[in-house]
Amino acid sequence: MAGRMRTKRAAWVVAAIFVFFALAPVARVAAVTPSTLDQVRRAHDSVVRVMAVYPLRTRADGTPEPRPRAHVASGVVIDHQGHVLTTATGLIGCIEIRVRTAGGKELTANLLGLDEATDLALLRIPTDAAPAILHAPPSSVRVGANVFAVAQSSQGVSDAAGHLTWRYDEPVCSLIQMTTPIRPGNSGGAVVDEQGRLVGMLIGNLAEVHAADSLVAVGNARGSAFAVPIDDLVPLMADLARYGGVPRGFLGVSIQQGMVDDPEHPSTPAVMGVAVTDVLANGPAWKAGIRAGDLVVAVNGQQVNSPDDFMARIMALRPGTATDLMWIRSDKEHHARVSLTATPDSVLANRLEAAGASPRARAQERTEAEQH
Repeated sequence: MAGRMRTKRAAWVVAAIFVFFALAPVARVAAVTPSTLDQVRRAHDSVVRVMAVYPLRTRADGTPEPRPRAHVASGVVIDHQGHVLTTATGLIGCIEIRVRTAGGKELTANLLGLDEATDLALLRIPTDAAPAILHAPPSSVRVGANVFAVAQSSQGVSDAAGHLTWRYDEPVCSLIQMTTPIRPGNSGGAVVDEQGRLVGMLIGNLAEVHAADSLVAVGNARGSAFAVPIDDLVPLMADLARYGGVPRGFLGVSIQQGMVDDPEHPSTPAVMGVAVTDVLANGPAWKAGIRAGDLVVAVNGQQVNSPDDFMARIMALRPGTATDLMWIRSDKEHHARVSLTATPDSVLANRLEAAGASPRARAQERTEAEQH
């Protein structure tokens, strides 16, 4: 959707969070033995602190800020090649990315790729800077399992015990919820099992500080946390390393909430499908015969009822995927099999530059011209 990717990119996450808070079971305290703590603490060495530094802003009176701003988050050394997974949100528009290891090393990281839809980013640091975390098998990510949220603050690496209470599967990415309290700035930290193995990566809690304040802890602990599970992290990381982003299907339409007349309630139209407001000339949708004013009601035989739902289903598909669409025009059903192309969101050269792929990269105003 033109110009709306940033506001829409994680609407499914927000909706899921509200559902989780409403439905999550009552928390229980996980039994933690000394041997369990020893194994969990093995993961500490693989968790780093990430600071994205921004250029000085100009105040309303024309004078520059005295200190640059920065976003702080945690990160996880995911393999022996020095790859670090962290959150993408704080990296857009930064001019430098700094990493501090559990052992106290402070160094500059290179940004290899990011994906705003899942809020994941992949960094690289020297291979000898910190050890890689162990991975848990996907089968261990089950509701009721005891877990620990491991993150780094200005006081060092800490862990908090809890258990998994929910799993919410979406087309773009899954989410797991846990009873583990975390602080703003812990986003990007590791969720590990009782053997210290990675079962997910924390998302959703950033902290804004001034760069001169170093890597500080900001805010109070919260009573629940959310993470991307390991079975999604591994393929997403592979895409980020290979492509600089996650290849996603592109249809070439701008959309809004669809509404249809309800004969039983003439004054209250019914919510249904997505209304096409614009079609990219010679794009996949145009070639399939979709035009502005059409009402798209199904993707691959599954009904869609909102722009967020529609966008998530399209973005979850790879470029080149043959996709069945159904739409309504003048009260008549139309069907077509569409071959999706690569969305501009999967070719992230300009975004990586704006996000500080190199410490020397200039900060740029990020523009959005994507359509979904």
